[in-house]
Amino acid sequence: MQKAIKTIVALMLGSCLLSVTAATAGATRFSCSGSKADAARKISQQNNLKLGMNPKACFGEMKLTPSDRRQIVVAAPSSRCKTGKLLDVYDRSRAGPYYSLFAQPLCGTKISAGPKSPYGDNMITIDKHHYMSKGAHFVRVK
Repeated sequence: MQKAIKTIVALMLGSCLLSVTAATAGATRFSCSGSKADAARKISQQNNLKLGMNPKACFGEMKLTPSDRRQIVVAAPSSRCKTGKLLDVYDRSRAGPYYSLFAQPLCGTKISAGPKSPYGDNMITIDKHHYMSKGAHFVRVK
C-alpha cells in the first residue's frame, strides 16, 4: 500500500514538473530596426524609459498574461555586463503610461516568459533565474 502511494505521489510530482517546463516560452527574439523597434523607441522616449532610449537598443516582446496585451522587452549593450546585455521589460499601466517591471535593468543573455509562479502568474526567466511580481517590481525568486 505504501509503495503504491509513493508511486502515485512520484507520478504527480513528475507531471507537475513537466507542466512547469512546458509552460516556459521560448527565448525572446530581438530586432534592432524596423517598425516594431521604431515604435518601441518612440514609447521609450515618450515615457522616459532610459534603456529603450539607448541608440544601440534592440527590442522584442513577450506575453505575461492571457490577455492580448504584450510587454516590450529591451536589450542594450553595457560595460556593466561581463556577458550578455542589459535587459528590461516595459508594460503599459492601466492609467496609460509605460513603466519598467524591474527596479533596474538586469544583465543577461536570454529572457523569456514563464514558468508560472505559485500564484498562477507568469514569471520572467533570465538565464535560468526566475523573477516574479512582488510589490511594484519583479524580484528574483530564491
